[in-house]
Amino acid sequence: MFKDYYEVRNWLEEFIPYTYSKKNLGLARISYLLKLLENPQKKFKSIHVAGTSGKGSTAFYIAKLLQQETRNKKQETKVGLHVSPHLVDIRERMQIMINDPVSESANETGSLMPMDRFLRLFDEIYSVVKKIKEERPDLTPSYFEILVALSFKYFAEEKVDWAVVEVGLGGGLDATNVLQPEICVITNVGLDHTDILGKSIEKIAKEKAGIIKEGVPVITGARGSALKIIKNVAKSKKAPLITLDTQLGVRPLKSHIKDNLIIYKDIERYIPNSFASANFLLALAGVLALGFRPKKEAVLQISRSGLPGRFEEIDEDVILDGAHNPDKIQFLIDWIKNVFFARHSRESGNLDPRIREDDINGVVLVVAFKKGKNWEKMLDLLVKNLPIKKIIATKFYAATDTGRFSSVDSYRIAEYASSIVNSRSTIVRAVENSQEAVFEAINNQGKEQVVLITGSLYLIGEVRTMWRLPAC
Repeated sequence: MFKDYYEVRNWLEEFIPYTYSKKNLGLARISYLLKLLENPQKKFKSIHVAGTSGKGSTAFYIAKLLQQETRNKKQETKVGLHVSPHLVDIRERMQIMINDPVSESANETGSLMPMDRFLRLFDEIYSVVKKIKEERPDLTPSYFEILVALSFKYFAEEKVDWAVVEVGLGGGLDATNVLQPEICVITNVGLDHTDILGKSIEKIAKEKAGIIKEGVPVITGARGSALKIIKNVAKSKKAPLITLDTQLGVRPLKSHIKDNLIIYKDIERYIPNSFASANFLLALAGVLALGFRPKKEAVLQISRSGLPGRFEEIDEDVILDGAHNPDKIQFLIDWIKNVFFARHSRESGNLDPRIREDDINGVVLVVAFKKGKNWEKMLDLLVKNLPIKKIIATKFYAATDTGRFSSVDSYRIAEYASSIVNSRSTIVRAVENSQEAVFEAINNQGKEQVVLITGSLYLIGEVRTMWRLPAC
């Protein structure tokens, strides 16, 4: 029925809600759809990953580590990876991991589904969704739910041994929460999607803790009041809990998984001085808790890889990062100052870390934001903490999982940016087309200037095609 990818995309976008609120969440629709598909989610083992920030990267690292473990045993074990949203191609959401984690393509995720297979699967799910719309319109699935169901169907057909599944929004009421995983991971809890999940850390933590299942181990990097909520939920469900203070390196507060399994010591054995991102440390802890012991060389190599569009130097001195809340922006700033600038200084022959920023002739910032985000605070952080020389405000046009026309107006961003820059030498412009904005930034990039493109994964997806196109 579907002739090409674009017909699939257009059909899917018919199921994007015009407005999105907490009432759009729930498990009734996805459960009914999966039942008609013969419950594919029950045909593989899974790992469920939630959190405000870093859940996509954590899921990616877990999948890569599992792939390496099975490869060491020379088994034909398959690892599926479900992430959201996609950057460019819908097939990014449902991947089978590539077999070699130490290849030159380690910064990519996995193998995209062949297009003919993609069209066939959508032909099949189309007839099921059509039947639901006719017979049970109240249970008509959303865009995201259709993609979750199709991912699970694909993984089941491929007979994956493991599927690592990232939560879409929240946790307890998210469509992915139909899983009965072997282990759950909650990366952290911050203020994001407050209009849907709640306006306090405690309310958001309770929703994310909804992925915790009876007796299923949980690993978290959450702190403070969020950690207290997660601990209480884990205790009520008799779920063994491992906590890692990823802000201070590896400092577990408590571990209930086997008295003799000291996971944090294993992590320190693999990663000396905790030299890895918080997301990777959580992923490694999850794999170790499952009983796997991957080779140290592969672990170190995987720790240096990452998802496209996350801390990605796509070209010389051009950084793409899909940070879309204040916590992620702060992580991005820390990475730029402590990793990117330091590396830049070393390459320039400067070994004094105290003056590494002097080697940078400023940052050209290209930003777009999704409506409903605390974008003013995100911009405040960037302007306050980085040597911004120029700001180009733009917008994205991609339809999101939760609505269309979701980008903040570029002129509104530019107006706010002009009000907070503390130097008349900082140029602020609005450019409606995101690729034109990036072209302007790069075309006028001064010597030793860094171009930073951030604010939304949807922005990154639009502009990343200037360098990388998906496989057919």
